[in-house]
Amino acid sequence: MTSQEATAAINGRLQDERVGGATTQFRLRDWLVSRQRYWGTPVPIIHCPSCGPVGVPTEQLPVELPPVGEDVADDLRGKGSSDSPLARMAGWRHCECPRCGGEAERDTDTLDTFVDSSWYYMRYCDARNDTAAFKPEQARTWLKRAGVDLYIGGIEHAILHLLYSRFVTKFMFDQGLLATDEPFAQLLAQGMVLGRTHKSPGSLRPLAPSEYEEMLDDGRKIIVEKKTGLPVVTQWEKMSKSKYNGVDPEQIRARHGADVTRLAVLFKAPPAHELEWDEGDLAGQSRWLARIWALLDGALAHRRQGANVSADKEDEKELRHELHGTIKRVTEALNDFQSFNVAIAELMKLSNLLGERRTQLQGSAAYEEALKALVQMLAPLAPHTAAEMFQALHDGDEAVDVHTCTWPAYDPALLDRAQVKVVLQVQGKPRDTILVDPALLEARDSDGVLALALASPAVQRHLQGHDVRKAILVSPKKQGAHGLLNIVAK
Repeated sequence: MTSQEATAAINGRLQDERVGGATTQFRLRDWLVSRQRYWGTPVPIIHCPSCGPVGVPTEQLPVELPPVGEDVADDLRGKGSSDSPLARMAGWRHCECPRCGGEAERDTDTLDTFVDSSWYYMRYCDARNDTAAFKPEQARTWLKRAGVDLYIGGIEHAILHLLYSRFVTKFMFDQGLLATDEPFAQLLAQGMVLGRTHKSPGSLRPLAPSEYEEMLDDGRKIIVEKKTGLPVVTQWEKMSKSKYNGVDPEQIRARHGADVTRLAVLFKAPPAHELEWDEGDLAGQSRWLARIWALLDGALAHRRQGANVSADKEDEKELRHELHGTIKRVTEALNDFQSFNVAIAELMKLSNLLGERRTQLQGSAAYEEALKALVQMLAPLAPHTAAEMFQALHDGDEAVDVHTCTWPAYDPALLDRAQVKVVLQVQGKPRDTILVDPALLEARDSDGVLALALASPAVQRHLQGHDVRKAILVSPKKQGAHGLLNIVAK
């Protein structure tokens, strides 16, 4: 038998004879929470030769750090000593034992900063309290479900910081100070922003921008090392000065604007994923905002002209169906906290649809409703641009603020897809249009659509008694588009 099988057999026999059995052993060790550095919360312990370690009395808490001397750097570093810098500050270190009154010394270590940051959010519940960290009733009000709703921190926080937070929270829960024993309901460990690192093909040493250049090779752009003329090795890596792959956010904002930069970052990847930074991506977001402005300009010009609107009611119904589906999906994506790219993609689809249906629907109530909702849903993602767009929709009224208006609500009754228009052709020429159930198009049921088409007087007239040889059904490829049925007669 195998080693695992033998182990199981031995454990089984020991249990049967009631002389032993398997146990689970956890290899847990105490974790040192003190640090030998100046910055931090001093450990509130006084060491007395007679009494041993004695806790600092409550009325003397918190223990405050002493001011540093003129030679700040040496004070903070401890001049190469392994002791804490506080050990060198005799005036602060020497004190009186609170128990016997004899000479004693303060503990010169400070607590790891993760200990402090493991519970700081509780203070926000009662920030003006000068007699306690917080009142339990205040904490129970603000942290009544599962602590903080969303914790955003790098993956490096997922072990020590969260471990300390859970320990402190469970301790305070046991003391009756909190209504929950978990600090955070949800953790979001954001992904890294990566930059292109160009490396020497030989040593793989990161190259400074002055050490490589772009050139054409058979019409294709390549990057070569100036010194050797060889193509560089390009890798996506965490941005750092030593790798020459960082970017200055202020320069990006100055060149492209805050909203375009924000949209590019949100659209590129979900927050928890790595993001490969490419400034070329910003051009697409800039063009998208320009297209929305073009839609607004067209709608405003249409208003000023006072043109008559003769939109097809079925077209309006179809647009409202698509709009309310978009509102539902965007709302869900934003509430998810990690699907901003999905929300932007949905808004892009809606703006494309408005562009495609502009000729038929511009000036209609459904078109105006969709345009307004598009700008409202854009507001959390591109706040400055959306604010200007919303004012433009309201004839430049600066008192109108998209950020204080009500978020668009979808109507569940409009989520069910309306009937889809199908253009009927006989021998390749348009003869009529009919409305069909979208399920027929989704199932590519040409026979079902043909049966409806043959009831059309226009189709009957152009067939003139000829038999139908075949019917070719083309389903709409885009939202809001029409289907097509071409009837081929003998």
